Amino acid sequence: MPAPTRFSLLVAAYPTITAALLFAFRRLQYQYPILDRIITHQAQVRLFQHNSAAGLAITAPATNSAAQYTAQISQSASGATGASIATNNFHYTISPSYRAKDRKLSAKKHSGSVPPNPGKRATRPASGEDSFFFSKVRESESVALGVIDGVGGWNEIGVDATDFSHSLAEAMADLTAKLSIDNSAKRDESNTIVSKFSFPPLVLLDAGYNAIRNAGRVKAGGSTACVGVAHGNGTLQAANLGDSGFFIFRDGKIHYMSIPQTHYFNAPYQLAIIPQKIIEQNARYGSKNFDDKPSDADLSTHKLKHGDVVLFCTDGILDNLLPSECLRIVSEEMISQGNWIVDRRSGDIQALGDRPYSGVDTLAKRLVAAAFKASIDTKTDGPFAIEAQRQMKVLYKGGKPDDITAVVMFVHQHVGGKTHEKL
Repeated sequence: MPAPTRFSLLVAAYPTITAALLFAFRRLQYQYPILDRIITHQAQVRLFQHNSAAGLAITAPATNSAAQYTAQISQSASGATGASIATNNFHYTISPSYRAKDRKLSAKKHSGSVPPNPGKRATRPASGEDSFFFSKVRESESVALGVIDGVGGWNEIGVDATDFSHSLAEAMADLTAKLSIDNSAKRDESNTIVSKFSFPPLVLLDAGYNAIRNAGRVKAGGSTACVGVAHGNGTLQAANLGDSGFFIFRDGKIHYMSIPQTHYFNAPYQLAIIPQKIIEQNARYGSKNFDDKPSDADLSTHKLKHGDVVLFCTDGILDNLLPSECLRIVSEEMISQGNWIVDRRSGDIQALGDRPYSGVDTLAKRLVAAAFKASIDTKTDGPFAIEAQRQMKVLYKGGKPDDITAVVMFVHQHVGGKTHEKL
């Protein structure tokens, strides 16, 4: 047998060398974000709660093993008009789950609720740069929720990317307790004009953005945002700016999926506070400032049904799980919990209406766990890798390490005091 040549040895070792180089590059991505080809939108998370008198109760799981808390939204006896809720009443059960890309999952450190305290970073869980909120809306039968994904690229020039995303979520959470969201939803409780819009989620986004700009605590930064308001009559209104997004799952199918907003690949729409010095510097070097406005958000209105599952999530999920994978997880969990049932003859899936739904926290946690597993998989290409190869013609393999946040909402309809039994 002839002795191996240098060339044959190199060919034989190629797979190992390639794998080693890819692993080294991935390690550098964690240490030097500038090496990452995407504008990183990892963001620090925070759960905002209002007290039970406002209609939002946060309850801890029976054990300490869950990675999130469950929020039961119960409608008040009277809404903005003072009418009592009667026969066509919708209730929503909400649970968040989240995980930072660079920290091990810990139920103690990565779950729970933190009272709003924008001046103290120590009160924020150490979970990257994602943020979110959900809260009962003042004097209404509605609940607001959303995810905010801070632009990690600001870290490269010495700006803490968590400040913008956290402050925006804090502002919107606070505003839900102050804003009226009827057709005159432009003023807060002191009758001060806070937004020129009347579409509820856009009111929150615009007013929240203006609040942090005017407060002056955040000097620089940016984020994407996906905000929704679910009403007592079963209507969901949403405003989506950037590459976070939301799904509506219904009867084992994807009923609706939002479309990401991007200027070009890896450059999503984003709200920002840009210091004048940076604007001038970018102008000298011909760089573009991404400074989109709340009014640039995609707006949509949807009629929810009993049994729907609504998922608001950051791109930590969207870059790592295909829509079909999200649907599979949702369907498996809803069926295993007995919330959805499968017709033995037709195979169709439909919502069960004879009892309250359970498992919202389990579903949220499972979605985040699946996205995290995919994000560290170096062999199976995820949605981000597929698009990078298709659009940028670059060799990007595997998943996309990122912070991951999911806010899951179960939809319940009650007719005459009983859960709706038939759609």
